[in-house]
Amino acid sequence: EVGPYRLLQTIGEGGFGTVYMAEQTEPVRRKVAIKWIKPGMDSKQVLARFDAERQALAMMNHPSIATVLDGGTSPDGAPYFVMELVRGIPINDFCEQHQLNLRERLKLFLQVCSAVHHAHQKGVIHRDLKPSNILVAMGEGEPVAKVIDFGIAKALDSRLTEQTLFTEFGQMIGTLEFMSPEQAEMSAVDIDTRSDVYALGVILFQLLTGETPISRDELLSHGVFDVPRMIRETEHATPTKRNTSRQDELKGISREPLRGLPGLSFGDLDWVTMKALSKDRRRRYDSPREFAQDLERFLAGEPVAAHPPSA
Repeated sequence: EVGPYRLLQTIGEGGFGTVYMAEQTEPVRRKVAIKWIKPGMDSKQVLARFDAERQALAMMNHPSIATVLDGGTSPDGAPYFVMELVRGIPINDFCEQHQLNLRERLKLFLQVCSAVHHAHQKGVIHRDLKPSNILVAMGEGEPVAKVIDFGIAKALDSRLTEQTLFTEFGQMIGTLEFMSPEQAEMSAVDIDTRSDVYALGVILFQLLTGETPISRDELLSHGVFDVPRMIRETEHATPTKRNTSRQDELKGISREPLRGLPGLSFGDLDWVTMKALSKDRRRRYDSPREFAQDLERFLAGEPVAAHPPSA
């Protein structure tokens, strides 16, 4: 037991934090999630990063971002915070299990864009967007996405914590196959919101094709030190080309990419996705909101801002 919370079971584990399902006994009785530092991982940098996550989440007020309810320190001095218990599964698994069509997948993805844009407005970059950090569950008859784990979030305009927070030289932060080229360079100084736009592009690509533009195995095929170059230089096929080349393996939406959207050009969605995945961040959407607006134009059958490369 920690204060008014009684731990029930482990529900998640990251690089330095463990998440438990717990029962709050007072002043109200409810199930919550508690995250705190693993034993032996309480270095000054880890504690600073953990405190930054707590402060980042506390600033959020969005239906698709997990809400922070409380925070404190355990008797042995380990910090923890309490957040709403998100009952859901990763967004890609949810789409496959429920066989969502294209329109349904895009509508769900728009919730994620809205949540990430809200975080950016609060001055926080997520830096580790991936399906396992976007949990989806049914709510009131509609799927609801929740973005979780701002553990490596970076403050844009203000310090999130009084403790010193920095990235050691040579420490790669994030998940390889969802990482933008500039993030893979292992310099946190030059990361901005467009890095999250790139990760959102990878997630959309996966929702459309069933796989990421470049797999972890491909990235590591030449050794970890070659990863930044692979991310920076490997050209991605469009979702349509990827689906065409893997037609026999595909299932669900991939066999019928336009199911639920008759008469629309899938090519437009290709270029929206590829704009978000541009290696040069100056060619990407400036924000998740701008990305979402182009997807909304696609859903409405209107011309999109994205287009194939010109001469």
